[in-house]
Amino acid sequence: MIRKLRWKFIIINMTCVASILLAVIGLFYFSASNRLVRQTEMAMFQSIEKDRFSPPFKLEPGRHKKQPPPPPIPSFVVTLNSDHTIRTIERNNITVTTELASTLIQMADSTELTKGVLPDYSLRFLKAETPEGTKIIFADQSYEINNIKTLTVNCIMLFTGAVFLFLMLSLYLSRLALKPVEAAWHQQNQFVADASHELKTPLTVILANLDIISTHPQSTVREQNKWLSNTKEEAASMKQLVENLLFLARSDAGAGNERKSELSSIDFSDLVLKSTLIFESIAFENKVELVNEIEPDIILSGYESQLKQVVTILLDNACKYAGKGGTVSIGLKSASHLAVLTVCNSGEIIPPEEQQHIFERFYRTDKSRVRKEGGYGLGLSIAKTIIDSHKGKISVTSSQPEGTIFTVTLPLKL
Repeated sequence: MIRKLRWKFIIINMTCVASILLAVIGLFYFSASNRLVRQTEMAMFQSIEKDRFSPPFKLEPGRHKKQPPPPPIPSFVVTLNSDHTIRTIERNNITVTTELASTLIQMADSTELTKGVLPDYSLRFLKAETPEGTKIIFADQSYEINNIKTLTVNCIMLFTGAVFLFLMLSLYLSRLALKPVEAAWHQQNQFVADASHELKTPLTVILANLDIISTHPQSTVREQNKWLSNTKEEAASMKQLVENLLFLARSDAGAGNERKSELSSIDFSDLVLKSTLIFESIAFENKVELVNEIEPDIILSGYESQLKQVVTILLDNACKYAGKGGTVSIGLKSASHLAVLTVCNSGEIIPPEEQQHIFERFYRTDKSRVRKEGGYGLGLSIAKTIIDSHKGKISVTSSQPEGTIFTVTLPLKL
């Protein structure tokens, strides 16, 4: 799919570029070729009119009149008598016989045009009525034709070279432009594969439980309570997974489940404190010490339910991985127009090579504890999505002395 999209991008780009190049080079070719034709015609006019104008100055006695330089285009002027016979032939850098001149005059007279081309002889002609009589000038087209040929070759080479360079540029730009698309495509495929894998387990358990129940049709609900409870737990787990997937899908589409009208002023200090109190019982059950240092009256503008979900995710992970007899500390303070939330837990550290992936969907550092601890590796990804939508940042550091520290920064309400 990405390959087809890339070639489609290249074809469309090259079609546009080639069309523009053809238009520009075609306009240049048309203008340059017309200029060459006008040069030939101007030289023909000058050959006819040169004797009709006297020089703008008087020559001093003893000075010889300088002959004008020969015209760059070979030509000859034929002056005709009233009966259309040749009176004189004035040759300029060209050799022509009277017989050939008579033939050319007949060919020029056969057309009603005052100027034209005799392609068989590669000559351009021009008729003019002057006080001396009718004059017909014939100019050699060799200069014009050779220059047009050179112009044609140069334009073709220029077009070919430009197309090749733009093709190389298009190949490079297609790779560069489609990198985000390719990354998103692979991420989506991975997301679908991981979601399918995670949904497969609870569905398998549910189907197995139902098979067991169906093999004992005479049993009471009380007798089948174990399998029914197990089925309910797996269904609830699957429901939570589907809700998380739906939240991430809506966030990717830019249509979150919150509306702009629900954006409100939040006492973030109070929100964090209440969430911490809820986790005191969980920390007690896990034999984890829960410590908090929360600065009061920190006000944010945002979605209360989403920010509460972020705090819950971070505290839940911290209590899970702090270990028996471990410590979880949560801190909140304001600094430089930012609210800074930190959640630190003791226990096993996260290796540096895994820290850069920890906010990816379905990523877990210890896959052997997945089923035991619960969850699907979506919590931190959801937390990052929420924080990003609030124009904040979330990061993690993990080392042996300090433990694992998640830091969230959010802009304060001004």
